[in-house]
Amino acid sequence: MSGTDSMITPRAVLIWLRCVCFSVVVILVVGGITRLTGSGLSMVDWRPVMGVLPPLSETEWEEVFDQYKAFPEYKKVNIGMNIEGFKAIFFWEYLHRILGRIVGLLCLLPYLWFLWRGRLGKSMNIKGLCLVILVGSQGLMGWYMVKSGLVQNPEVSHFRLASHLGLAFAVFGLAWWMILGLSKNEPVNDGSLGFRSIAIGLLLLLCLQIIYGAFTSGMKAGYGYNTYPKMGDDWVPEALFGLSPFWQNLVSDKFSVQFIHRWLGSALTLSTICMGWFAIRSGSLNRLQTRRLYCLIALVLTQFSLGVLTLLFLVNLPVLLPAVHQLLALFLFAAFLAFVHSLGKSPTSVPRVA
Repeated sequence: MSGTDSMITPRAVLIWLRCVCFSVVVILVVGGITRLTGSGLSMVDWRPVMGVLPPLSETEWEEVFDQYKAFPEYKKVNIGMNIEGFKAIFFWEYLHRILGRIVGLLCLLPYLWFLWRGRLGKSMNIKGLCLVILVGSQGLMGWYMVKSGLVQNPEVSHFRLASHLGLAFAVFGLAWWMILGLSKNEPVNDGSLGFRSIAIGLLLLLCLQIIYGAFTSGMKAGYGYNTYPKMGDDWVPEALFGLSPFWQNLVSDKFSVQFIHRWLGSALTLSTICMGWFAIRSGSLNRLQTRRLYCLIALVLTQFSLGVLTLLFLVNLPVLLPAVHQLLALFLFAAFLAFVHSLGKSPTSVPRVA
């Protein structure tokens, strides 16, 4: 093996995947700030290559600002905004798009290098290809989402927002799962395998909760009924579930969506604690599983508490609390994946690193 080949080891793959995960964390934070500051529609065109450079002169800024003025957000929301105000919102959307390109390159270029050197193995080759496809799809969905807000109503589709966020979680989740497959695991006790299906069910519930979080955010549903546990003075206000047919309430009525989001969070929290209680009492978990379970329970309790605080103080802290709440959802997603992974035996064909 040559000196160059010896450098391409499972540890190098591990570093690559960690960089991908970290870049998704960063872009998720910036994307949340972009949305919460109303900056997402400030760039009205999509130029994957030529759009790398921002306006560099006052003349270029004026041209970009004039383009923005032709679209509904300026006419209906930001009428009278000066160019300095435009530069402020442009910054976040520009940074978000640049980070998107960085995430894409971080997924693609190392993958092609490892593929060329034949160092990934069949399973990792397929997963790496899926990672590249997912990040490309996520970028395309981002522009498709923005397009929905460049028409008469200057609000992006909450369905496209949820898809955009979901694909970001999928990119992170796949890279994180690949990292878990490259890590050393302790032997799995047969008694712990029974909790795997329960943990997977709760993971799916979390995914549904994340989708409803995106719906709540996209429809700005969090700005109504800022009380907990009741919504105003009622457990179920009369204004809820008034659309026909009924199923539209589940996805298109903002306060019905908030109702579902808050009680899904409660159900997820209680169910995770119950699973943890039974799993620990069973005595069948090894040290790694126990450690990951405690981390999972701590995160789900923290996320639930932060969700309540976000609801109560959203008007006072409209950017900070929702951004942290979204970021913690990603960490909780990672904790669930880690716990599920520890409950099953990894394929022996996957290389391990310390």
